[in-house]
Amino acid sequence: SSLAQSSLKTASAITIRKQIWERARDKLTNYSGRIGDLDGEKYVAMQKEGMKSNISLYDIFPDSRTESTAPILQYVIWMRSQRQISPNYEANILRGLIKLVKFRFASELSTSISSRNNSVNTTGRQSSAVPSTSKKSTPLDDLPIIAELRNIHREAGSKGKKAPRSSDEGKKWLEWTEYLEVIDMLKADLLKMIENYECQLEVALNKSGNDVPDNVQNTPKPVSPNVKSLQKQRKEIAVIFQHYLILAFFSCVPDRQRTFRELELGRNFLRVETTISNERENNGRDDSSSFIWVIKHTADDYKTGGAYGERPPLPLHPSLTPAIDDFLDRWRPALVNEVENPSSPYLFLQPRTGNPMTPNSLYQIVSRCCYKYKQKKTNPHLLRDMIVTHVRKNADYSASEKELEALALFMGHSIRMQRESYDRRTLGQKVEPAIQLMKIVNSF
Repeated sequence: SSLAQSSLKTASAITIRKQIWERARDKLTNYSGRIGDLDGEKYVAMQKEGMKSNISLYDIFPDSRTESTAPILQYVIWMRSQRQISPNYEANILRGLIKLVKFRFASELSTSISSRNNSVNTTGRQSSAVPSTSKKSTPLDDLPIIAELRNIHREAGSKGKKAPRSSDEGKKWLEWTEYLEVIDMLKADLLKMIENYECQLEVALNKSGNDVPDNVQNTPKPVSPNVKSLQKQRKEIAVIFQHYLILAFFSCVPDRQRTFRELELGRNFLRVETTISNERENNGRDDSSSFIWVIKHTADDYKTGGAYGERPPLPLHPSLTPAIDDFLDRWRPALVNEVENPSSPYLFLQPRTGNPMTPNSLYQIVSRCCYKYKQKKTNPHLLRDMIVTHVRKNADYSASEKELEALALFMGHSIRMQRESYDRRTLGQKVEPAIQLMKIVNSF
């Protein structure tokens, strides 16, 4: 049924990591026997018979009553006491388990709805159950077990907003100006590599009588040691060039990492003509045509697309256009897997396989580059916090509420989310403008 298919899709998009669920599954299984709410005697008997691996979600959640949340509650209590988890971590676990419970009851509810509809068709009478009034709710949301888990999740979320950060973000946090310095230093290293490569290529061309093609990646075998060295250097440059562009893209469009992993040439990554106005010495204006690269998202291309729909084009800085063009023309071909995926549409590719970037591979690129130059293991999502905090904290910008709202929309979230989640200023920093304002108002 469509309901079961929808639930399967939801379960496949579970927000907690696989390892977290495996731990949760084991603990839930253990607690189902300990607390006695799920027929502990039966559980003990199954353990003695070596049948523990056969326990399913039907054993842990036998029905949809509120009382069936007991295993999850016990698991959460255990995680609090034994693992000292933070409220935010607890909320993430609960979010995933809610989806798992929905998966457990989806098929039963689908059968129930089908039977009820048949009953209505034959008797003309409808059920007296009161459905949820939420616009986004489904019949699964009306189950008592789901409603109770949502209450627990909301409570954890509320605590998380007030709780201090559980990790030492000083080891990860960069001021935005420091992040821009990382990009500049990475670019400088890249240019040195390219300069060295071009010098060696020129020497090789002179020695071989111009028989070495510029695209040494496609040089037919057998090849000389010099050409092999050039091939290796060319691929190394392509890798570093990718790193530079990825970090530079984040500075222009501080979006979620999925945006850059899924960039496809000709689909959501486009080279478009634009008009750039340049001032002449006589204070007139000279409108000249140029090209920039833009990211174009449909509602399906980003996390909050369901709420905000198709996004306006997200432009990259014009200064990046020559670098992107050069990368596509000279360096990206060195990363393409000519055997398995010669026509990959993705902009960024994994060096070994030629496949698209994975979440972990892009995470490591950002983290390692920032650590190399600034000794901070910054991650992609923290970059979003960094730019919001920088704009809100820096008095030089004096960003208006209108500009802050525009930045929130540009980043694909609400102004409320910007204030509550992405703004990492301390309370003292947030209050400082009010202190200065009162000094001006009350100048004696």
